[in-house]
Amino acid sequence: MGRDASREMKETIVEVTEESRLWKQLWPVIEQLEQQPYIEVQAGHFRSSHMFAALVEGRPVGFLRFVVQRLGEDEGRPPIVFRDKVLYEAKIIAFGVLPEERNRGIGRSLQQEAMRRAESLACCQVRSRSDYESVANYHLKISLGFGIQPSLEDDSVYFVKALPAAVGPEST
Repeated sequence: MGRDASREMKETIVEVTEESRLWKQLWPVIEQLEQQPYIEVQAGHFRSSHMFAALVEGRPVGFLRFVVQRLGEDEGRPPIVFRDKVLYEAKIIAFGVLPEERNRGIGRSLQQEAMRRAESLACCQVRSRSDYESVANYHLKISLGFGIQPSLEDDSVYFVKALPAAVGPEST
């Protein structure tokens, strides 16, 4: 099969846990992309953690991990309340696609699945942070409608995507 035929293969996005057989298969991809510290990080304010794998022909080629937390909690801020509800966000803390699999929509599919899952978990937004050098990542985020805020701390950028259905329309 030629390269053109393989480029048309569709990826599958699945949620994985450390107990799943797929976790061990995914780990070499995580290591190759030097994302181990972000996969392993734990914090007391994480309400839940969600890991997705992108598979092509059953083979892991990418991943995305997000955690659910109260909005601003990781910055030591008090809860933000809207309509008597504390707001939660999905914070993407690890994301990558193998270099040879990039520019095929795999990263986009991972981001879109994370947004769907975050909305199902009643998150009001998805947020991530990336270095300025991660040009492909910020092009992807911009194309998905994320807002952009350069960091005042270092050479990184915050990306935020509102999930309005999680907050709901104002009742009349």
